[in-house]
Amino acid sequence: MTSSIPYEVVKHLGDAELRRYDDLILISVYGMDDNDSFGLLFQYIGGGNEAGKKIPMTAPVVSRGGDPTNPDSEGHMSFLLPANMGLENAPRPQDSRVILEKKEGGFFAVMRFRGRAGGNDVQKMTYELVAQLEEADYDMDGRPFLLRYNSPFTPGFMRHNEVAVRVVPRTTVN
Repeated sequence: MTSSIPYEVVKHLGDAELRRYDDLILISVYGMDDNDSFGLLFQYIGGGNEAGKKIPMTAPVVSRGGDPTNPDSEGHMSFLLPANMGLENAPRPQDSRVILEKKEGGFFAVMRFRGRAGGNDVQKMTYELVAQLEEADYDMDGRPFLLRYNSPFTPGFMRHNEVAVRVVPRTTVN
């Protein structure tokens, strides 16, 4: 059974949730397609690391597509390491394309949806999330990303996905 990374729901923002996450330890691959990225990450948790240690799969898988016309928008895919694993005790990757990194926790706006998480579905849900943030007086702090919770073998109608973005409260100047 796959465990999920813990979070606290702070409040509801219309159809979205405002969540607080602690710092996260991830393994990530940048600038590759989803299939190649997933394969490298799965190899790492399967024992393809310097310690030869198998690491339990956690959910969600985090990804963001890149925009080829914008060099600052490199796409990536990341696996979250179990909550009890820190940078100091996580095995180092054997493959230099796999990056071990710590992401600062904080507040994230998240909107759930079901389906295969194709580009159009993700784009539609991202627009809806941005609209909810506008109404709730929060600003995005970074680019939205996709969270996928199910195996690729799960039928689309049973899949749990989310779009998310780091947020900060909007400050108004009088």
